[in-house]
Amino acid sequence: MKPQSTKLVRYRLILTTVTLLMGLFFHLQGISAFWGPFFLFYFFIFLLYGNTIAFALLMRLKKVKNLSFLIYTQTTADALIITGIIYITGGGESGFTPLYILAILESGVMLERKGGLMAATVCSIYYGLLLNLQHFWVIPSLSARLPYHGNVLIYTFLFYLLAFYMAGYLTGYLAEEVRKRGKELIQTKEDYDRLEAFNRDVIQSMMSGLLTINPKDQITFLNKAGEAILGAKAAVYKNRLIKDLFPALKENFREGLRSRMETTAEKPDGEQIKLGLSISPLKDHRGNKVGQIIIFQDLTLIKDMEESMRKSEMMATIGQLAAGIAHEIRNPLASISGAIQLLKEEEEGGESSDRLMEIVLAESGRLNRLITDFLLYAQPPKLNKKKVDIAGLVDSTLEVFSRSPQWTQGTKLAKIMGPNITIAADPQQLEQVLWNLFINAVDAMEGKGLLEIRAHKDDEGKIVTLEVSDTGKGIPPKDIKKIFDPFFTTKDGGSGLGLSIVHKIVEIHGGTLAVESRHNRGTTFTVTLPVA
Repeated sequence: MKPQSTKLVRYRLILTTVTLLMGLFFHLQGISAFWGPFFLFYFFIFLLYGNTIAFALLMRLKKVKNLSFLIYTQTTADALIITGIIYITGGGESGFTPLYILAILESGVMLERKGGLMAATVCSIYYGLLLNLQHFWVIPSLSARLPYHGNVLIYTFLFYLLAFYMAGYLTGYLAEEVRKRGKELIQTKEDYDRLEAFNRDVIQSMMSGLLTINPKDQITFLNKAGEAILGAKAAVYKNRLIKDLFPALKENFREGLRSRMETTAEKPDGEQIKLGLSISPLKDHRGNKVGQIIIFQDLTLIKDMEESMRKSEMMATIGQLAAGIAHEIRNPLASISGAIQLLKEEEEGGESSDRLMEIVLAESGRLNRLITDFLLYAQPPKLNKKKVDIAGLVDSTLEVFSRSPQWTQGTKLAKIMGPNITIAADPQQLEQVLWNLFINAVDAMEGKGLLEIRAHKDDEGKIVTLEVSDTGKGIPPKDIKKIFDPFFTTKDGGSGLGLSIVHKIVEIHGGTLAVESRHNRGTTFTVTLPVA
């Protein structure tokens, strides 16, 4: 049953029950309201209840195809029953005549002005017929007094006629206004919901993170981009203080607030990220400030690129200076080494003298290798690109490396090479990349483990990926970001330039170098290079 029909049934039950209670009150109080047999009153009340129940059953069984016709029919039946109640309670002098208005209200509410005026017309016809039939003695008058005569009859009829039509018109008019306002309210709510959904979609579709805070500096909202940047769902940060998320805002957040600033934040996994913030006041519809809006972007990659460019520029300058210094050092170093070699061959020194000369020669050789590596890092040779077969290059490098002092017998080897992997690159420089990565892997495994080399192309055939993995002890997390820095080393006697040279060569080839390491699980260096 529709909500509107349910309301109508309730209304009719209330109307009928009120009428019954009025009759019982008059009867019990001995008020002379019934001029006819009292059982007729109960009969008419029974008819009203029956009419209501029939309506409810028809609506529940969904047998009604035309609700308006049913309401017209019920209103007509109600008016006829009310006419009967008025007849047995005094006709023109009955105190139940206003019951007509209740029937009119019912029709007006359900069918608006058209229904209200129709009900007023039906009630007027029934009431006019009753008065005229009594006046002309067509039906006997049950009142002890004579029926109205002349002008009194006309005035009584006109009074109720006016009341009926006013009730019908006003009820219908108010029902129409309520319906219109209801539609407008629904339309307004739909517009509001659409606007709210649009604003929500805009905020959630932003590439930048957005969060809001209340006057207590508690986080109240975080969009999806913000969740991705900060590495956690909005619920994790809900009601947290903004200074807990952005420590740089701890001091004098209100007084020292700037519209734009840069700060750092820590993800739940402990990773530090660099953020750019834009802060503005959050105002309600009255213009009152109710908090702050903070829009932020992850600047970590940009800052790292800026730092990398700064280092590159600095190293280029240093390289030019260092190249000259290295040459100046290497020339006298060669002379010293040659002179000591001659002295060793010509002089017959003691055991102590021979040992000292050996130390000088060894250290001169180590210094010479350091200078060679430094020159290779500071001023790499110009690229001499050729067509390079990656599988062949790996094989030839491994063949030489397996016979070098750095190779250990406990090292096992595994290769997974994709078919037909060729790129345009400098073969000597790529050999240097492989050599340094092999040395790094073997040293990390401390004489025993698996060295695995993998190479493949991407689906489009434009990028070649080369991976060198070991099963060593891994790189500590605190050292991961430092391993490509010049002169950083954790090895005894290491120069700290091997991985720096690898990074430099890969970079000038237009590629990238990444590292992934797990404690006691090993390390994987991933080199990606363009084919062309």
